[in-house]
Amino acid sequence: MRATDDLAIVERLAHRAVELAEALLREARAQQTADEHAQAKKLARMMADPHGKELTIALADQAFRSHRPERIADQLAYLLERYGVPQYMDWWERVALLLGGAMAHYLPSLVVPPIVARLRHETQNVILPGEEEDLRRYIEERRRAGVRLNLNQLGEAILGEKEAARRLEAYLTLLARDDVEYISVKVSSVYSQIDLVAFRATVAQVAERLRTLYRAAGRHRYRHQDGRITPKFINLDMEEYRDLDLTVTAFREVLDEPEFLPLSAGIVLQAYLPDSHRVQRALTEWALARRARGGAPIKLRIVKGANLAMERIEAAVHDWPQAPYETKIEVDANYKRMLQYGCRPEHADAVHLGIASHNLFDVAYGLVLREAHHVEPWVEFEMLEGMANHQARAVHARAGGLLLYAPVVRAEDFHSAIAYLVRRLDENTAPENFLRHVFDLEPGSPAFLVERDRFLAAFGIEARLSDAPRRFQDRRAEAGAPPVLRPLHAVFENEPDTDWTLAANRAWIDDVVRRWRERSHDRIPLQIGGELRTGPSQGDGHDPSRPGRVAYRYALGGPADVDRALTVARAAQPAWAALSIAERGARLEACAAELGLLRPDAA
Repeated sequence: MRATDDLAIVERLAHRAVELAEALLREARAQQTADEHAQAKKLARMMADPHGKELTIALADQAFRSHRPERIADQLAYLLERYGVPQYMDWWERVALLLGGAMAHYLPSLVVPPIVARLRHETQNVILPGEEEDLRRYIEERRRAGVRLNLNQLGEAILGEKEAARRLEAYLTLLARDDVEYISVKVSSVYSQIDLVAFRATVAQVAERLRTLYRAAGRHRYRHQDGRITPKFINLDMEEYRDLDLTVTAFREVLDEPEFLPLSAGIVLQAYLPDSHRVQRALTEWALARRARGGAPIKLRIVKGANLAMERIEAAVHDWPQAPYETKIEVDANYKRMLQYGCRPEHADAVHLGIASHNLFDVAYGLVLREAHHVEPWVEFEMLEGMANHQARAVHARAGGLLLYAPVVRAEDFHSAIAYLVRRLDENTAPENFLRHVFDLEPGSPAFLVERDRFLAAFGIEARLSDAPRRFQDRRAEAGAPPVLRPLHAVFENEPDTDWTLAANRAWIDDVVRRWRERSHDRIPLQIGGELRTGPSQGDGHDPSRPGRVAYRYALGGPADVDRALTVARAAQPAWAALSIAERGARLEACAAELGLLRPDAA
């Protein structure tokens, strides 16, 4: 009976959310400015101009990453020739782009800078200028409007510790500003040498960087508009699936230290990963215990996830299943499940919730859940800066506040923000993304009804939705299993790489390393024609991780051994040539299976 009642409550709340989403959309459209309306119409035209969209993404991704005007000019001309001038642009923009493409080749230093400056101007509402006066003016403007900001410092990819130290210093500089309350940090941006095989060593290094940041957050205070003074807030962003376990582990271990018990901090979970709901439950149990010990609450920012293309490529390259769900409806269902769990009163006091979405149906559902469970003080709403600002204003008015995720970059580093721009443009214009339709969405329109039905359909699969990880490789379990030989005519597949994101594989390799450290060095003989020989002399093999120590000794052959090997190979050739393709394949498969069994000793 209880389950039936719960389903009825969920259904009632879902339909209330649909009504509220329609009201939010009406309120947003009523306060849309003329400039926002013109921009929305332009973006709607881009949705109907696939070549124009492709060119826009290609220009951002390929042409503007370089610092060299000649290189930008060359790529600009190539892309215009390939895609043509976008039809969605205004006439004067098309003319300017054509003239720029024609003239840039001859006068790149004169023509290219204004084009790049135009791109910077067009994106300044999405990526904030990092220069002191511009940033201060912007933050003050948002503060007067009652909107809070979560600043994300963009920069170069972190390839070495020098870059990591520079990014860490940039975060510390932001925290030291009087007008900055809240920043986002990726662990991969403060430590460059992430190695999941050395998981504990990596956690230790990341934890040390987090301590530096958390100490700065506790030392610098922020004065809110209502007069409250609080420590600065640091939110750990999530990027790759690779970083999930690492980020959560370092986050928990550092905040468990007595020094940081009084500090409130946050972390992001991505609903497109089935694992995220399990992690959410584990974090909640941990946070409740931490709260019982006198610790401050943590915050959980729930997003749907924005790196699907990268995760698919990563999986394909390594022959793994993709970590995120396969379908959009599964992601939507998991997102709702995580909101429901997070909005329970017994959870929300210890784990404050950030509902991050531009989907008005999901935002409305969060508002309805928050009100139904009376957890308004602990649940807030988050959106991206510069994306559908009229809707953000409507949500701000309804929710009584709003936190905007705002990337920041200096002009000289703008090329490093291109990846963010491309990812947002690609993600937000995907066919199933709500923002694709938001530019011309009206209550009751066909697009509105499609989004409504998609929102409601997710509730229908929620009860049977798995939260088990989609990657489950276990090398230790494989070692005890008989080898699996593929059928002779099966399509060729590579052996999957070992997946170090999985704890089972890390435990397996730790055991292997321990065993190899304790064993004495091997003596490796020659093997010729199935016969083992010691050879006339031997060489020493070394392990780079243990300088000065002999890891193994191997026999060296003499001229007679070489002659014998060549004779054996020549004698074996006719028999091998007589085998069919299928027979050769079977033998190679058997060799591969045997190597798989010997993986711990053949690595």
